[in-house]
Amino acid sequence: MDSSQPPIVMSRNHPPMVSHVFDQEYRLAQDRVLSEMPPSAIIGAHRWTGTERDRIGGARFTARRLGYTPEPGRVVVTNGTQSGLLMLFAGLVGRGGVLVTENLTYPPLHTFARHFGFRILGAPIDQFGLVPDGLREIAKTEKPNALYSVATFQNPTTAIMPVDRRREIAEIAREYNFSIIEDDIYSLLLPDAPPPLSALAPEISWYVLGTAKSIAAGMKVAYVVAPSGDAAERRFWPGVRGTHWMSAPISAAVMTALIENGGDARIISAVAEEVRERQNLAQELFSGIDFTTKPEALHVWFELPDGMARDDLAARARQKGLLIGTSDEFATEGKPVPEAVRMGIGNPKNREELTDALDRFMASYEEARP
Repeated sequence: MDSSQPPIVMSRNHPPMVSHVFDQEYRLAQDRVLSEMPPSAIIGAHRWTGTERDRIGGARFTARRLGYTPEPGRVVVTNGTQSGLLMLFAGLVGRGGVLVTENLTYPPLHTFARHFGFRILGAPIDQFGLVPDGLREIAKTEKPNALYSVATFQNPTTAIMPVDRRREIAEIAREYNFSIIEDDIYSLLLPDAPPPLSALAPEISWYVLGTAKSIAAGMKVAYVVAPSGDAAERRFWPGVRGTHWMSAPISAAVMTALIENGGDARIISAVAEEVRERQNLAQELFSGIDFTTKPEALHVWFELPDGMARDDLAARARQKGLLIGTSDEFATEGKPVPEAVRMGIGNPKNREELTDALDRFMASYEEARP
């Protein structure tokens, strides 16, 4: 590898930038926003939970997955998924509380737990995601405040939870009286995805649908659908002066315009098509090894064969100018860490760079074989 060249970053699972569609759609939406009001009127004040127009747009956006259009008063427009989750964990779990999640989960949860002083308990997962019996056992003994789950394209395993299991988990949450915090950020890339957990238990669910995995990583808009308008106001307004969860006004306005003119759907369709093409490339090269993924998933999960170490594989890849993620980042405290690695496919700037990265990974994998 030429050490003067930056490494190819495959440790992230950003969506591919479909500039041939995104650039035109974004400009059209931005031009519409700027034609309707001067920049000073857009930027001159916070949008707080979003304008009424923003919340109506968010209701339309989330309706694609929820199967119904929520009342705009239930919708909060936030500065990306992490900002929305931060407010939910602080208010629904809090210091001394208990959050249940899959035993391999979204890495920033550990930072949130340290910051707010709550415990994370990892529940068992299988090829279909969270296992209901394992969740029930934890609920019986630990009395959790909330469940955080990614039911569609679980991160990092790419599992898609069947609808019957989703219903069972919703019933467990009702029975043991804890909230559901659902992160559905990957789901818009999957045609005919099962309904969210939140659609099956709306009265106890906080549904989060961000744009960073289906439109662009830096879009920084996510919609939170609360169980009720009153719940949305109670959970978000008290933190207005002490946090930065509010979306930047121009981002919220442009996203609303994209929703209104259908540009969001056209971008998402293009992203999903590009992901499928990239997955085809990856799966052709990986045909001789064990891996788990889906045609519209943004990453590939490799459970390594006996005798192969995740750290060794990651180090060999790094020597070849390739950065990949290891299972340590995703494991919850006290649970075994599998010998596994995750590799995103969306971050390379084009398919040529992706092919180069895949070749480097396979060379590293062959070297690391016992």
